[in-house]
Amino acid sequence: MNRLRIISGHLCPAGSSELRWDLRSSACGSTAGCSGEDVVVVHGRRTAIGRAKRGGFKDTTPDELLSAVMTAVLTDVGLPPDKLGDVCVGNVLQPGAGALMARVAHFLSGFPETVPVYTVNRQCSSGLQALLNIAGAIRSRTIDLGLACGVESMTLRSMNNPGDLSSRLSDHQKARDCIIPMG
Repeated sequence: MNRLRIISGHLCPAGSSELRWDLRSSACGSTAGCSGEDVVVVHGRRTAIGRAKRGGFKDTTPDELLSAVMTAVLTDVGLPPDKLGDVCVGNVLQPGAGALMARVAHFLSGFPETVPVYTVNRQCSSGLQALLNIAGAIRSRTIDLGLACGVESMTLRSMNNPGDLSSRLSDHQKARDCIIPMG
């Protein structure tokens, strides 16, 4: 319950402790009002969560998961993909920082090659970093509209194979901790 209280504190206007389910009645969830620098999130979507290696998505590739959500968002808001100025995809386990996977999903979702796509990799909350990157681009007027996404497959990618790392890894405790699953 404490977590719900903390999260609801982020959603409530300043000075209010009650959880508000209808955020539309409050300008951007703030008592300060709107300004020309506000960035507005108009829609959100996600896939259901499944169990790694045995859930309903165990045989579904990350590009298919991402494409399904990207297509649904564009359909829900009635936006042609060529109207977007940029697409940012957060991920952490995909090979090559997820660039190929993101570009494939991009094309499978109907985006033309004229709409750029890039990936961000952050150890936890890569999708949130993608949102911050798109919001920053909108706020700086680099783009007018953008799409922020996040995707991961804990089934098809392994955290147990760290790849090639320095032999000096064992010399530093914090570096060693990085190869502990979820470490």
